[in-house]
Amino acid sequence: MNLIEDLDFHQIDFHIHTAESPSRGAIALDEVIQTASKKGLRCIGLTDHWKPETDPLIFSEERELIERANTELKIFLSAEVSPLNIQGDTAVDPKVHRDILEKMDYLSAGPHQHEETLSKGKAEIIARSHTMLMNILKDDLFGYVLHPWVTVISDLFSRGHIQLPSFEEIPEKYLDEFVEAAAFYKKGIEIYSPVVEVPVEGYDWFVKKLLKAGVKIGVGSDTHQKEDNERGISKTTQAAVRLIKSFGGDRSSLWLPEDGWT
Repeated sequence: MNLIEDLDFHQIDFHIHTAESPSRGAIALDEVIQTASKKGLRCIGLTDHWKPETDPLIFSEERELIERANTELKIFLSAEVSPLNIQGDTAVDPKVHRDILEKMDYLSAGPHQHEETLSKGKAEIIARSHTMLMNILKDDLFGYVLHPWVTVISDLFSRGHIQLPSFEEIPEKYLDEFVEAAAFYKKGIEIYSPVVEVPVEGYDWFVKKLLKAGVKIGVGSDTHQKEDNERGISKTTQAAVRLIKSFGGDRSSLWLPEDGWT
């Protein structure tokens, strides 16, 4: 049995950044590999941010570094791409960036809210965020979705719209529509370990819905290698793995990339 066929949740982390804003010629892949190996991981996904100001050539450099790396660790090359509006438009142009995209295994949507949305009231922030998430799920550009709804709840809390971070603030209809669409469009959904550790109320309920619907899932720590090293911290996916296991989730629910971004 090969490595991919034998993987389980405790052996993966599909949300790792080499740095908050990596620069060409200074990508510390060796440090990422060393840290992942110490955690007992066998497969990781690199998800450096792809923003309008990002030099896409960093992803070509990362592919070269991966191919030269002396490691048994399986490394998938992805990017965290945040939509620029509720329509789901991004900085990635499949025609302009085709050569870059062909070097990547898949793209990860990293939904974050924008000032146009955050300037609204609570109900409209939630409704606009739901529209954005549904557009992400319909987009063939993405294979995987990072921390869905998590940033919405965080922003609602930080702006004083809710007293405590909780998934119970999101209408169940929206959560159900998200889960149904994720299953229909066969998107991988991240179980975001930092939220399990806090914890955010109701997140377990959302995870249970995903598993019940047969949605394929992964786990992520949101490690930022350079910054985490400087702060002397080490993020793990253990909390997310425990939550999945508590609901009877097993490797049959594990999402894995298939044939690249196309």
